[in-house]
Amino acid sequence: RLMIAIVMGVLCIPVLGVYACGGLFCQNVPVDQQAERIIFTVNGDDTISAYVQINYTGDAPDFSWVVPVPSVPELDVAEIESFDELSLLTAPVFIPPMMPDCAAIPMMAMADDGAVMESEGVAVLASGAVGPYLYDVITSPDPQAMISWLRDNDYRVEPEMEPLIAVYNAEGMVFLAMKLQPDEGADDIQPIVMTYESTQPMIPLRLTAVAANPNMTVLTWIFAEEQAVPINYAHPVIYDE
Repeated sequence: RLMIAIVMGVLCIPVLGVYACGGLFCQNVPVDQQAERIIFTVNGDDTISAYVQINYTGDAPDFSWVVPVPSVPELDVAEIESFDELSLLTAPVFIPPMMPDCAAIPMMAMADDGAVMESEGVAVLASGAVGPYLYDVITSPDPQAMISWLRDNDYRVEPEMEPLIAVYNAEGMVFLAMKLQPDEGADDIQPIVMTYESTQPMIPLRLTAVAANPNMTVLTWIFAEEQAVPINYAHPVIYDE
């Protein structure tokens, strides 16, 4: 009941902008994502915490995850039960009126240690371990150096990803790269929590479109003092009259 009250409170207050950009890709096979679930908290100190459920099917050595973020994030892991409970409590139910016979049928629309290391033109801003993962946070002014670093470290970079990496570099983003620790298996994968400096939530989509399944569902919850609507995507409004 408390969770319902919190979520309904978030939905009934003024508007907060949300950017939709970002992405992930993997080492040898695409991350098998039927749906992506993200929980954002707007923390009030110019930071955002993003709880991201990672869905993966495959061998543990093949797993890797790369996502651009606005700044070097603090990392943690979360339990999957948080996503399941929110999904259950906030699933919308719409009961539309009967369709008149004359109506047209609408068509469906398709952890930071403070050290900075240089390697082949790529700066490693942070590295360490969190939960089952090893991670590095990297940046480079040269997109080709970034691509070479990722490939040299066994991350899959398809040709269609290369211009997107250049776009993120031009936007001043850094890249979080994660793999499973050697003694961890695919069953040990947990949701990742990233807390980074920003004033607006940002949903990974552009690189996700390259590596994920077609028409993948993205479910998002945002805990903030204002209701969130997309800034660079359409915001549909459902009238209940």
